[in-house]
Amino acid sequence: MITMQKIIRKTFGISFVFLMMLPVILTSYASATETQMPSLSIGNFWKYRVEYFDPDTRTVTMNGTVTKEIIGESNVTIDTMTYNCFVEKIEGSWKDQNIIWTMSGKVYRVKSDLSTVKEDMEITLRVGEEVAFNQISNVTYNPPLKELYFPLTEGKKWNVSVMKTETVKYPEEPPDTRTTHVARNYTISNIMERVKVDAGTFDAFVVSYRTSDTIYEQYYSPAVGDSVMELVKRRVDERLMIKMSLMETNFILPSTPIEWWVWLAIAIGVIIVACVIIIIKVRKPPIKAETPKMVLVHKFNPPIF
Repeated sequence: MITMQKIIRKTFGISFVFLMMLPVILTSYASATETQMPSLSIGNFWKYRVEYFDPDTRTVTMNGTVTKEIIGESNVTIDTMTYNCFVEKIEGSWKDQNIIWTMSGKVYRVKSDLSTVKEDMEITLRVGEEVAFNQISNVTYNPPLKELYFPLTEGKKWNVSVMKTETVKYPEEPPDTRTTHVARNYTISNIMERVKVDAGTFDAFVVSYRTSDTIYEQYYSPAVGDSVMELVKRRVDERLMIKMSLMETNFILPSTPIEWWVWLAIAIGVIIVACVIIIIKVRKPPIKAETPKMVLVHKFNPPIF
């Protein structure tokens, strides 16, 4: 019995200490500044509000929406390499008075790391009912363009150096194909930002790179598996030129290990309660059952002489 009590007390002690530490563990896990590649699937979509700004007056000159949706899978071969890709359909439009821009096309992202290997896009400008401009472009990247380098962590940096081959076609003109070198230095800020958009409030990694003229910032949130906001700024004074903010998505974040910790906490709580009950029962002295003879003695009243 003494050995059993020692075992129960030891179990109770270990469980109690672990339970006291559990909030710290959970908080540390929940606030982890690292995220793995999202688990995407066909049918996922993201809809964004798009605003174009005049950086000098800081007023909105055009606005509209852009929608991205994963519609299938495809193998893309560049030179001798074949990549298994998600096919992402892009559709958007934005306007200013009687001027309307429309964009449609497909982006091919490598399933293993979500880098971009191919883009097929068409952009059209309409003034009233008349088509004033139409451009069809087909772009390939070799190697694929890695705009996000998973796992993402605060302060992470990486460089990309790829060859971009683009064929541009205008109506009644022959295609024009050019190959250029693309070099970018990507940086993730040292702290995550809390971003409020139409779709909600999210913690996001701020991924950025600079060109000679602009600063590009992508606010990637693990909760939506994509950007919740994208900004293009004029580099000379960092004034805003383009803003995209998430309006709607059907991406559902998969269950995370924190749920297992919650279940473990519940299980430990049950163990502790069981141990307490057992200890109370062990410590409580047993009550001897009265024999029939003793009962008769209690009930017997001796005669008065």
